[in-house]
Amino acid sequence: MDKRAFSGMVLHFAVGSALMLAAFGLSDLVKTYLHPQALFDVFGAFTIIYLPHGVAVLLAWFYGWMAVPIILPASLLAVYLLRGAEAFEPMLLALIVFKAIAAPLAFDLFRLGGIDARSPSQGLNWRVLFLIGLVQSMFSNQARFWMGCCGDLSANQLLLAFAGSVIGDMVGLVVVMTAAMLFFRALRQG
Repeated sequence: MDKRAFSGMVLHFAVGSALMLAAFGLSDLVKTYLHPQALFDVFGAFTIIYLPHGVAVLLAWFYGWMAVPIILPASLLAVYLLRGAEAFEPMLLALIVFKAIAAPLAFDLFRLGGIDARSPSQGLNWRVLFLIGLVQSMFSNQARFWMGCCGDLSANQLLLAFAGSVIGDMVGLVVVMTAAMLFFRALRQG
């Protein structure tokens, strides 16, 4: 591999990782300072705008399975920076790995179903990306609740927590997709 190709890979890794870290940090700020307490009372512990989900979906759309080596270390570092080393329990580590794998897996499942969102001939279809993001969110959150990470919840509490998590993921995806659209529109005009 020549030096130029290697530096390009490092740049892609650095930018993708920075986007993931920024998404985690911004989501934590939103959860801490802007999240209405009434929503915590209804849905339990969730983030109303979970930006890492949106970044992971777009990275998986752009890089496919090569997004996993970008998402995984950045997610681990973000958890360490935001929650400390004591947060690294086996269940959380398994969940981080599963969430990193879930985004490219959702794209592959859609491709097997006849919708190849990553195909150059397909073009960019925001609705398909949103649908893939919804499926990935449901995979990730289902795994989270199967692992029992939210404690002992009644069926109603579990349903509300699941719905709140999916809503937060999808709002985060819409925010990230809108920001990406505005960014690329500004690049074209500038």
